[in-house]
Amino acid sequence: MKIELIKSNLSQVQKITLAGILISLIIILQKVLAINYIPVVPFLRISLGGCALLIFASIFLGPWYGLLIGIAEDLLGYLIFDPKSMSFFPQITAIYGLMGFVSYFVFMLIRQIKNKKVMFIVEMLSFAAVLTAVTLFITLNNEITLYSSTYTIEIWQKIAIPLILFALLAALTICIIFTERYFKKRKDSQLFNAYQVSFACFIIELFVMILFGTLMKGFAFGFQTYPVILITQLMVGFINIPLNTFLISYIMIFAKRKYNVQD
Repeated sequence: MKIELIKSNLSQVQKITLAGILISLIIILQKVLAINYIPVVPFLRISLGGCALLIFASIFLGPWYGLLIGIAEDLLGYLIFDPKSMSFFPQITAIYGLMGFVSYFVFMLIRQIKNKKVMFIVEMLSFAAVLTAVTLFITLNNEITLYSSTYTIEIWQKIAIPLILFALLAALTICIIFTERYFKKRKDSQLFNAYQVSFACFIIELFVMILFGTLMKGFAFGFQTYPVILITQLMVGFINIPLNTFLISYIMIFAKRKYNVQD
């Protein structure tokens, strides 16, 4: 029996066409309107909206479309923009392929949870636990390795990095509350409320980008750099979650109007 997360009036041809459009848009957001290469941390990509479109593609078109779109956008994006400037890392492509695939199932699971407070509290406590672990790591270690070089962690860094991370957590909390109130005031009915979208984005970010993504980047750039990759990916996660929450919520309202979507 076929289980649909979101019902729409799209034919198979329309789905394929929409998938092609989404691949093009994601490539633009991930390669053109993004920071793809930072000299000290080339394993870090900062983009605005690409992941949100990929997650939406998985929710709207299904997990197999999401998988193919995730692989295609990263592979084609590399072939078009990066073949001469940097090496190809299939591990990075695997991250976006997995994101496109699992997002569908994460939202299917989250759809069953109706208690907004439980989702919000679990999300905040989970992030607080991760930040506490990072703080302990920085406090108990005096050195950190980046590639083949070892750097001393200064006292001011042991203080500043945890403070920055917890400040980002506070900002994340405020953004999620604002997003929920913003969409609650709109007359449009929502397929998922902002807390559900935020909790789903949190799970995807934590398991796909931070844990699995850091593991894959460890294979690509060396496991001696793992702590640096993990900490920087965590910082980016604080930006991705509220941004993806807002964009996905907005895109789903548009899709509901445009494609006669039913929950």
